[in-house]
Amino acid sequence: MTERWLVIGGDARMKELAKMISAPHRTVFYKNATAWDTGVNATVLDFGPDHIVMPIQPLEIEVPLLLGTKHVKFYAGRLTDEWRAMLKNERVIQYLENESFIWKNAALTAESFISYWYQKEWTMRGKHFIVTGFGRVAKLLAQALTGLHANVTIAVRSRPQRLEAELLGYDTICLQPEYIKDATALINTIPAQWLTQPFSDVIKMPIYDLASAPGCCYFVTRQDYIPLLALPGKYFAEDAANLLYDSIMEGCEC
Repeated sequence: MTERWLVIGGDARMKELAKMISAPHRTVFYKNATAWDTGVNATVLDFGPDHIVMPIQPLEIEVPLLLGTKHVKFYAGRLTDEWRAMLKNERVIQYLENESFIWKNAALTAESFISYWYQKEWTMRGKHFIVTGFGRVAKLLAQALTGLHANVTIAVRSRPQRLEAELLGYDTICLQPEYIKDATALINTIPAQWLTQPFSDVIKMPIYDLASAPGCCYFVTRQDYIPLLALPGKYFAEDAANLLYDSIMEGCEC
């Protein structure tokens, strides 16, 4: 029996993923969209998929109901509360719960930031970066930056994270306004809105936000705040799609 797969997303990674899923026993349709709207509902009703793959960043929801999804298995990245409510009666596999995928995607995110930086024709050697957080992305990014002879300071509030970073040889500071010093740039990896006005007033460097939406900004407007969502899909689309493919195939038992 032929499987019918619908892949939805707005970056090159999802388009590459659709090609990888294609097989003699699968019919695949790629829908270039960043929102689940009436057009997506129409596609689902017309195509009749058995499997729907959604991007890592949650799609905007622009319809009151998802149509034609009664017998569909969903593969989802991050889910908002609204999406959880929409999918409460559906079969859902969250590929971001796959530990191997999370670490490998974090590594791609770190490499993607370096690609972004080099694309600006800037060097790494001798630059000073403040990296907020010390989760997977921060650890791999700090390692990559120091390997390119940049100086890295880890800014966190958690004492265990500070101790871990110090044991690995990094300078650390507490993530509070009074401890922020000048640097080339601040790179945020914390998926929480900690950047309030008191922080913004003392941060005189550009802020590059690698964290998932809504990012670190909390009702603060500044011209040198640069959100960099979904970097792997922009710089390493094929590799990013491969990671996603492996995780989805593991979860779908196809």
